[in-house]
Amino acid sequence: MAHDTDVIFASTSVGAGHNQAAAAVMAQLAQQHPDVRGEVIDALEFVPGWFRMTYAGLYTLSVTRFPRAYGWGYRLLNRPKTARRTLGERLRVFDEQRLSWRLRRHVLDRGPALLVATHYLAAPALSWLVARSGGRLRLWIVMTDYEAHRFWYSENVERYFVADERVRGEVLAWDIPPERVTVSGVPVHPKWTANLDADRILRDWRLPADAPIVLLSAGAYFTVGPVEQIARGILDGTGAHVIILAGSNKRLLARLASFPEHGRRLTGVAFTNRVHELAHVSSLMVTKAGGLTTSECIAKGVPMVLTKPVPGQETGNTEMLASEGAAMVAPTTPEVIQAVRYLMDRPEALEALRANARRLYKPAAQTIARQVADAVKQ
Repeated sequence: MAHDTDVIFASTSVGAGHNQAAAAVMAQLAQQHPDVRGEVIDALEFVPGWFRMTYAGLYTLSVTRFPRAYGWGYRLLNRPKTARRTLGERLRVFDEQRLSWRLRRHVLDRGPALLVATHYLAAPALSWLVARSGGRLRLWIVMTDYEAHRFWYSENVERYFVADERVRGEVLAWDIPPERVTVSGVPVHPKWTANLDADRILRDWRLPADAPIVLLSAGAYFTVGPVEQIARGILDGTGAHVIILAGSNKRLLARLASFPEHGRRLTGVAFTNRVHELAHVSSLMVTKAGGLTTSECIAKGVPMVLTKPVPGQETGNTEMLASEGAAMVAPTTPEVIQAVRYLMDRPEALEALRANARRLYKPAAQTIARQVADAVKQ
C-alpha cells in the first residue's frame, strides 16, 4: 500500500448527518492535529450506480411516503442481540462486500493506518480489508444516533464511539468487550461550540434584538411537516420572529416571500453553512429528531420542540431527549404550535430545556480527534 493518508473517514450520503459527523471530526483534527492527513469519502461513490440509486432512493421513499413500513423493517432487522450472525445478515454482508470492491481498492491506494466509519454501509467492506491486512489497518465506528441498530455491528472493529450510556449498553449486548466502547457523544463541527458575537449575528442577518427568535427547520432532505402552517400559528400566537430553514426548496422560499410578515417577523433562509449562527441567537428550534441536528442543538444549548419522528432511529432520539428534559415532543401540527406558544409564555420552562440540553453535551469531536491522532502516530 501507498501511504498518502493517515486516516480515512467513510460515510454515506443517506440523510445529512453521517457526512456531517465525519466532517466534524476532520475539522477538529485540522484544529488540534494539523499534521494528521485525513480524507472523508462517501461509500456510495464506490458502488455500482444501480445499487447507489436503489439504496438512497428506497431510504428516501420509505421515510417520506411509507414511514410505518420503514419502522416495521427497522425493528425487524434490529436483531439478533448477540455476536452470532443470522443467515440473512451473512447474505447482506456478503452482498455489500462484493459490491464495494472499488472502495477497498481506494483504501489500498491511499494506505491509511486507520479507518473510521460514520455509517454502517462501509463497515463490512472495511472489515474485510482489516481481516486481511496483517494488523496494518484498524477499524473504528462512530455511531450517530441515540440508539444502536444492529446494522452498526461489524466484525474486526477495534473501537466503537457511542452517544451515551444507553447506546453503550446496547452495543455491549453484541458481546463487544467493554474497553472497546467509548461514550463520546455524537461529534458536531467545532463551529457549534465556538464563541460567537450575538450582536454581530443579529446585524448580519437583519434580525430583531428585542424579540425571541424561533428557528424552524424544514429539513435538509425531509420536511418536518406543513412548515407554512406551523409558521403562521407561531406568528399569530406569539411575538416571536420566525426563521425558516428552507434548504434548497425554492418553491417554499417563494411562498414565504408572500407572507405579509416577511422581512419583518419572518425570514426564509436558503441552504447555508451558517445555521450555527442562527441557532446561537435563537430561543427555540422546531425540528425533526435527527441525530446530528439534535446533537448540534445540545452543543449550542438550544431548547427543542421535536415533531413526529419517523419510526426507527428518530424514535430513539426523541425518547432520549424527552426523557432527559431537553425537548418537548409535539407529534401534530396543532401540538407544535401549542408547544411553541407555551414555551414563549414561560421563560422558566424554556430555560429548563436549555439547561438540560447543555447538561447532555459531550465534546465528541475533540475526544475522537485526539484518539485518532494518538492512533495514527503510534
